Amino acid sequence: MWSRRAALGGLLGLAGCGFRPLYAPVSAADGSETDIRSELAAVRVGATYERQGQLLRRSLQRKLEESAPGTPARYMLQVAVSGGAEILGYRRDGAITRVRYVVTGNWTLQTLSVPPQPIAASAIPYRTLDSFNIPDLQFFAADSARDAMEARVAEDLSEEIFRRVAAELRRRKEASSAA
Repeated sequence: MWSRRAALGGLLGLAGCGFRPLYAPVSAADGSETDIRSELAAVRVGATYERQGQLLRRSLQRKLEESAPGTPARYMLQVAVSGGAEILGYRRDGAITRVRYVVTGNWTLQTLSVPPQPIAASAIPYRTLDSFNIPDLQFFAADSARDAMEARVAEDLSEEIFRRVAAELRRRKEASSAA
């Protein structure tokens, strides 16, 4: 019983401070409501290069287009990914045993109109890191561990970019509905 009261009190407290769920409908001044998911589904992801960029692009496309497939494109999301590797562990004979990848991502969102109108961009690059082990004489295991690490890094980066893009589109939608 206490947990329900505490949860209800917490939700009421959040509502009082201006908290709004990210995916909740945006109410306009005339009383109509629009859904932010349709805005997210209208975002297309630009081409990225290298394996890390391809994984990131595929993950972003899944997140953005899954809410309303077939929505006409209105926005273009350009993502730039850069990464580096750091050696963390060595054996006594000098062979590498652990590698850490540090990946940084910047993004810009603009309309598909001519000329394109900038909507938002990452103010600070998002950085994520992960690592994997290289077992002795287990080459398939090392490749598999690296592939899994690259997928985790791409998923983490895409989740952060998706949240920031959703917040910017919501802010833009709220500003246009208030006007």
